Amino acid sequence: MKEKKELTKRFWFLLLSVCIILIISISVGFAYFSKTKKPVIYESENGGTVTLNYSGDFSGIVLDKAVPTLDSVGSKGEKYFDFSVDVALDNATYIEYELALTKIGKCAIPDDDLKIFLEQEDSGSYVKVFGPEKFTPLTENSKIGSPKGSMAIFKVKKTRSLADRYRLRVWMSDKSSLATGNCTLEVSVFGNTK
Repeated sequence: MKEKKELTKRFWFLLLSVCIILIISISVGFAYFSKTKKPVIYESENGGTVTLNYSGDFSGIVLDKAVPTLDSVGSKGEKYFDFSVDVALDNATYIEYELALTKIGKCAIPDDDLKIFLEQEDSGSYVKVFGPEKFTPLTENSKIGSPKGSMAIFKVKKTRSLADRYRLRVWMSDKSSLATGNCTLEVSVFGNTK
């Protein structure tokens, strides 16, 4: 019986010793990994965010049975997509963001026949910032992040947190040989911080 009690005491002493060694090893491991993660933490402290906001179910514009249209008519057309880009600098010095337009699914309208027109709200009214221009897809990813095949339609650098409001119009060029066409285009935003 006495031997069993000594064995139990030794077992608990040995178990306690192993636990203490494990706790010390884990503490040293966490200290090492926290030092190697400092650059990642530094980046997040200097980061910021760019967010695309819109109402509805889709962040873009759908051309359904579009017909050839003059630029003067298309740039004032009743069909448009309103959206905003919210910039939050956090601790970043500035954010450079780019708006991109991407064809979704099968588009029956050739690139040269799609016309793009972008306006930005300024003091309660919209002013032209891009277009009307034909759809010109990127041949490689842009430096800011717009993917190959999309069209970078506007790039801006912001040094303070704010919200920019935009209005996008897309139509089929009056120079098109097509009588009608369908196409779906989606707006995306990509950004870099410094």
